[in-house]
Amino acid sequence: MIGETSERRIATAAAVAYEGPERRAPIDLVHLARQTFGSIELEREVLRLFVEHGAGLVAEATRPETLARRDAALHRLKGSASGIGARRVAALVELLEATAPETPDAAALIGDLAAAVEEVARFVDRLFAPKAADEGRLRNRA
Repeated sequence: MIGETSERRIATAAAVAYEGPERRAPIDLVHLARQTFGSIELEREVLRLFVEHGAGLVAEATRPETLARRDAALHRLKGSASGIGARRVAALVELLEATAPETPDAAALIGDLAAAVEEVARFVDRLFAPKAADEGRLRNRA
């Protein structure tokens, strides 16, 4: 198994090599490391939870039964995004919270938000893909 220091180097290299739309990682890994006290396992878990629930929260915000449910979904998404350092997602949610749901601006923001959440998911997949490849190579050597 790869040690935490090696995992941190792999994750950092993946973030540096990231070529997303803004040419910077959609997650602030320094912030994430502070939030998780440097634990790679905890980072994996909170990122997994964000990926698992992020798109669902966006969908919930687009088809709420009440304005309160929309606001609750957006609030949960903003908190999760802020916790992992997904600043673009958090900023888009903040804009959406201040926009009336029936306006064209809200529809455009929802589209941007869904794309930003998807970008985080792709980044997380890529972030941890090198670990699986390295573990496979290490196992094959044994």
